[in-house]
Amino acid sequence: MGFTELKKVVIVTESVIKDKVLDHIISIGAKGYTIDTVCGKGERGIRDYDTLLGEFLRNIKIEVLTTKEIAEKIMTSVVEKFLKNYAGIVYMHDVEVLRPEKFKS
Repeated sequence: MGFTELKKVVIVTESVIKDKVLDHIISIGAKGYTIDTVCGKGERGIRDYDTLLGEFLRNIKIEVLTTKEIAEKIMTSVVEKFLKNYAGIVYMHDVEVLRPEKFKS
């Protein structure tokens, strides 16, 4: 069993747009994703877990393992479609996986 190189796209953004972003990345060709609630500090201030307004103002981190081509499409389109009006960052890592059929279309 050998290792296969893929890309991991990480999107950190506002939870209010979660469903739209998830639908978008699946439409591009991602087979799945992982989501975490996250907190941190950036140019738009501090986002924390215990906000009084609950889930609406929380940030999420979406991780997608996919091919280079799909990863690049996800990154550029998420920035263009969502991050002009919402807080967020997008970055990519090189990763190696076993069972690559789980991540490719």
